[in-house]
Amino acid sequence: MREKNLSKQTAKVVAGTLNKMLKVDANSTSCLVVYQPKAPKGLERFKNEK
Repeated sequence: MREKNLSKQTAKVVAGTLNKMLKVDANSTSCLVVYQPKAPKGLERFKNEK
């Protein structure tokens, strides 16, 4: 029982961390001046609304 609970808690933490990382990535720019690749369309849902 404890192993299932630990697995669920770990999955929630990992999902939350990845969600935050996607939000940061969606709202940042590349450090390359010459070439900045287009972001995937799926990443737009993580952008901050202004």
